[in-house]
Amino acid sequence: MSRSRPPRIAEIYVDAHWRPAPADRRLDRETALVLRAEGITMVRVAPPAGAALWRYLTGRQSATTGRDISISRYLTSAGERGEHG
Repeated sequence: MSRSRPPRIAEIYVDAHWRPAPADRRLDRETALVLRAEGITMVRVAPPAGAALWRYLTGRQSATTGRDISISRYLTSAGERGEHG
């Protein structure tokens, strides 16, 4: 069974502006801890791979666009799921 990769970070919220994220940075617990230490509070993750094709085939918009994620909320929910960095 294949294991899905953490979502790719497309943008980071710095100084009240969205800025591009470093190349191929994934959102996992370790990365979230580093981002929080750097003072970054929000990230925008890229849509999942194949989202454009899914939207084309089904005409649905849900779950096909990137979403904004609060770093503190992500760390809280990751802790509740028992994920450790």
